[in-house]
Amino acid sequence: MPDGQIPEEAGTADGIAARAPSAPRPDGALAGRRVEGRTLLTAAAVAVLLAALYAGLGAYWLVVFAQVFLFAVAAMGLDILFGRAGQLSLSHASFYGLGAYVAAIGTARGVWPGAQFVAVFVVALVAGVVVAVPTLRLAGLRLALVTLLFGEVFQWFLITEVPITGGSEGMSVPPLSVAGLSLGDPHTAFLVCLALALLATAVTRQLGRTQAGRRMLAVRDSELAASACGIDLARIKIQAFIIASVYAAVAGWFYAFVVGFVAPDNFGLFPAAYFLVAVILGGAGTVMGAWLGAAYIVLAPQFFNVIGHPNLFPILGGALLVLVALFMPDGLVGGISRTPFAGIRVRLAPTSGGHHAP
Repeated sequence: MPDGQIPEEAGTADGIAARAPSAPRPDGALAGRRVEGRTLLTAAAVAVLLAALYAGLGAYWLVVFAQVFLFAVAAMGLDILFGRAGQLSLSHASFYGLGAYVAAIGTARGVWPGAQFVAVFVVALVAGVVVAVPTLRLAGLRLALVTLLFGEVFQWFLITEVPITGGSEGMSVPPLSVAGLSLGDPHTAFLVCLALALLATAVTRQLGRTQAGRRMLAVRDSELAASACGIDLARIKIQAFIIASVYAAVAGWFYAFVVGFVAPDNFGLFPAAYFLVAVILGGAGTVMGAWLGAAYIVLAPQFFNVIGHPNLFPILGGALLVLVALFMPDGLVGGISRTPFAGIRVRLAPTSGGHHAP
């Protein structure tokens, strides 16, 4: 090489990387085995816990945990909409109520459960589009207020259309029985709702690995940048609303059969706020966050009822939210990842682009 001549690759990234001292890298196979081992250990621990709950709990607590699983499914839907697509919604309880009232009204009129289940998807799809289209150009508080309007309209319909919905008195829903299995049996309800929650978890995790899931994250982080990259913002937002509404409506359909009663108060403003609190408290953008948030929202009031101080839940719950906002801005999942037990982060971290500690 002539003196003074610079190699062609010297100024490139490859040339710089070639000249830089190589850092020792962990053996890929060993790292993979460690991740697999942690995954199996976590799965085994969860399986043992669920088996203990199933075998040791009484009928009442089995139904309570079935509600935790259903709340987690609905919370995953809101996490997709808010935690991944960045769309703040206060209509999620209404989507939950749509599924519940499809079950109540359909059962009262003798509609076959299979037809009801199909109707849940159709109604949820229509509701998601109805809420999404008028809000495509809105964000933040304005978006939340418009979605709240949908919830208020839904409440008005439930209260005023007494011949259809039972009005403010609500409707009783007999247990769903299929092939000799009845959701009126607490053990069956526990297992069916658990299976639904596990299926929703698998689907949500897979969504984070798809192109649609990555586009949602891009829209959440910067709509301007996402649009500049050729992402159709309207399409992504509508997709996110539809997915969220389907998750919530399906969970609501099972909820009606498990609890056996539906009323407008179960799907109003406060339940909508509880869904949002569950996502934020658990950790927006994470599947595990939806589980933790659902467990808190359902089980915490039960704990205060057991100790005889139900009125303490709003006070201490509000204090907990303040503490999480101050010290765990990424939610409980992010807070756990900063503890000395951060090794379990492999299972708790978001599947794709979620908010977690560096």
